[in-house]
Amino acid sequence: MRRIMAAVTICIAAIAPAYAQDPSDAPPADADFMPDPRTEAPLDEEALRAAFSGQTHLGTYNFKRPEIDTFSFRETTSANGTTRHYHGDKIDTGTWRIMSNVICFTYDNWNGGIHRACFNIFQRGNCYYHYALNQNGNFTARSVHAGETPDCEPAMV
Repeated sequence: MRRIMAAVTICIAAIAPAYAQDPSDAPPADADFMPDPRTEAPLDEEALRAAFSGQTHLGTYNFKRPEIDTFSFRETTSANGTTRHYHGDKIDTGTWRIMSNVICFTYDNWNGGIHRACFNIFQRGNCYYHYALNQNGNFTARSVHAGETPDCEPAMV
């Protein structure tokens, strides 16, 4: 058994450097890859204010709610702290605030409930990646400012 393990170890050691150096194994330089929240820092308070205050974001969720037949959304975050969120034919209104490098929303949902969500936001090019803190930091959506052509792939809006 030791001889087999030694042989496997030698094979892996011999193959690994060649595999790692093969340029065909590398991702394309212009490919869009989601930020990794374990190794990258989210936007700070100043960058969040610049990205959201008085802005409208167009985006897509990575999930679809049963009562809404689209992944896409539009949200306007006014400078006065109010927000309007359009998802399909549903409209949620509410407020938003930034604290400790996190953006938080409180919505009066179209169905009569109240929904709170906080996000770390990461940026790649002109694309904003939303990681929900109330869902264990999982990626939930991606957006761009209205009127901009996303430089992330695949195109989402």
